[in-house]
Amino acid sequence: MKKRSGVKRALQIIPTSELEGLPTGALLARLKRLRWCLESPELTDLTLGELESVKYMILFKSEETWKQAYTDVKSITDVKSILDVRENKPNMGEHSNAYFDNRRGH
Repeated sequence: MKKRSGVKRALQIIPTSELEGLPTGALLARLKRLRWCLESPELTDLTLGELESVKYMILFKSEETWKQAYTDVKSITDVKSILDVRENKPNMGEHSNAYFDNRRGH
């Protein structure tokens, strides 16, 4: 994913109920894009017209909409909650050992 600049970094506001239906990859991409948002309107060189064009979107970390969006995505993508419901999968070493054991007739 390429980092965008200026108003192209702006994200749509998505309700929590819709976020919960997104695949994990889409949530993680949104989290990454939220991290790429600009710090504040005061520290940018965007024109008033550009700022006006994204006033109903998320662009600045200093705004409440960013803080809420970040909290929403983080709570959904919490690694612990994912691991709690996912079955245990063997790592590559365990997987390859089981494969070779089966091939040898053990």
